[in-house]
Amino acid sequence: MFGTNWTIGIDFGTSNTAAAHTNPVKGTVEAVNLSHNRTTMSSSVYVESPEQIDVGDVAMDKAESNPAGFIPAPKRVIPQQMFQVNGYDLSASMPVAAVLSSVVQRVSREHGNIQPSELVLTHPEAWSSNEIKVLLDAAAQLGLSAAKITTISEPQAAAHYYSRAKALQPGQRIAVFDFGGGTLDVAVLEANDNDAFDVIAARGDNTLGGKTFDAMMRRWVDQQLDDRNPELLDYFRTQAPLQERHALEDSIRRAKELLSEASYATVVVSGGGETERFQITRAEFEEIISPALDKAAALTQATLADAGITNAEDLVALYLTGGSSRIPLVQDRLKHFGPLATLDDPKTVVAQGAISALGPIVRGMTPHNMGADAPTTQEPAQGGVDFGSSGYGTPNYGTANYGASAPTATAPTATAPAGQVASATPAASTSAPTKTRRNLIIAAAAVVAVAAIGATTLYLLGNRNSEETTTTQPTAAATSSASAGNLGSREAVIAAAPSKFRESLDKCELDGTTETGRLKVKCQIKEGSSAYGYFAGDSTSVPRVTFNIDPDSSDIERRRITEGWYDTRNKDTETVENGNKTAAAFIYSDTATSGSNNKYSLAYSSTETNLILTSFDLKDKESAKAYLQAAGLM
Repeated sequence: MFGTNWTIGIDFGTSNTAAAHTNPVKGTVEAVNLSHNRTTMSSSVYVESPEQIDVGDVAMDKAESNPAGFIPAPKRVIPQQMFQVNGYDLSASMPVAAVLSSVVQRVSREHGNIQPSELVLTHPEAWSSNEIKVLLDAAAQLGLSAAKITTISEPQAAAHYYSRAKALQPGQRIAVFDFGGGTLDVAVLEANDNDAFDVIAARGDNTLGGKTFDAMMRRWVDQQLDDRNPELLDYFRTQAPLQERHALEDSIRRAKELLSEASYATVVVSGGGETERFQITRAEFEEIISPALDKAAALTQATLADAGITNAEDLVALYLTGGSSRIPLVQDRLKHFGPLATLDDPKTVVAQGAISALGPIVRGMTPHNMGADAPTTQEPAQGGVDFGSSGYGTPNYGTANYGASAPTATAPTATAPAGQVASATPAASTSAPTKTRRNLIIAAAAVVAVAAIGATTLYLLGNRNSEETTTTQPTAAATSSASAGNLGSREAVIAAAPSKFRESLDKCELDGTTETGRLKVKCQIKEGSSAYGYFAGDSTSVPRVTFNIDPDSSDIERRRITEGWYDTRNKDTETVENGNKTAAAFIYSDTATSGSNNKYSLAYSSTETNLILTSFDLKDKESAKAYLQAAGLM
């Protein structure tokens, strides 16, 4: 016997999505398995066409045959409002709707295929009303009444979940450290008289998350391959198909997760008929990720400083959520800031807390029937917070300061007029017209689902040609994206690169995406071009460059170069910068010893052009520097 009223909360994440629901039998709030035996599913989508968008594991499988249709992180395209993929112009809400539809249909099966009576969606605290509207537009495509859809910020949802297990008195403060696969968000919240929370301060870094650790481990693997099997390393750099690259990424991710529990793990590198296995210890892993955790700690310090937190006793708890918070070193780095609080499944507390925030809608909710044990709390080390002689200071590069007075979103109860969606965040009071877009592909029909395993739901959308004029004020993030263009195609990425650099490119093709979801392009160096002479090309080795345009990561990458992140045991290296310090390159030998027969590689980033590139098979260091000059990069 299924009840007709039930609630679902969805935490739509950058890398993974989680969901919770009110159990149809017990009425308790519980997390839901979304893929196989996991409580999360990949947020990635594959756009076959506007009428067919696959999600999760199916999307990743299809990316093998056509990377141009793959969007690994749909959440990152939301600020763009519109984007291009696989030759189609799409609204940002369409891939989001595909993910939400997959989740809702998966959970609805546990409720006799009855639609939920309430859908609660979470979002970053820093999101503007325009970005939240994209999320709500996506939810509206599910066929639910507007009055059934509400939103709440992620730190507020987490705080609500925590407070159901350990009640907070008005005026008490809690910090939420949400460390996910693609982003880190830190917020300080204060309990008010309405059984809710006010956000006092919030900061975030959309370049720091579990995938950051994956990338750092990948560099470690590359170093091991360079010592043991440089041919296999070259194979993965230049020839390996997407399937083999994904297998390596999966092995790295599993090793990372295992190291939270075990003292060592093994990474398997298999491709081109060869296999290498590398054992990594927890101590080695912690050394590798230490620079990233320095940034995480600095971000936490800065957020607490914004909120006026001067010692550990000012916080009831520093609540750790997100899968990356499981790493023991993360907890060790944060223990001086306040009493650490953790729960058994940090990946799902935001989704469960979103339902908890609705309170009156979910009858009889208590800490017991939420399925939550009281948080495990660690008292701060003796001496409290180590502020240092200069106080809290500022976070490291790559963070966005959302300000001490970030807008507070609450779970709404008001009913929206017909045709509108209820939102926790009011619409912007000002607007500016943007260019009318013609012939846009707009989601117009209800969702048609095909039952499948886990997250492999087929998403069908209607298609019509229309003329739409938008009048929303562009967000800062959208402006940033616009500065680089809507780089949703190979041609767009190439066109955004510096002109002198483009002149030497030939036979360009898409080469997957970056950690932040940007398209990567791989090109040959055109034979006969002025740049060709700086490379050691021959009949078996064609000089190539791989690059992307990313205004969100170019400065971070430049700093990584100048601050020694690329330094290896290889002694034959050199770091160069341009005169105004806006571009930097790291040049290194492809082998561990210097010699006349060596080839050289370089990593480059510019904050002026937002170009990030890697290049291989350069003749020597002087040729590498000459190439940078000839290509107009230095």
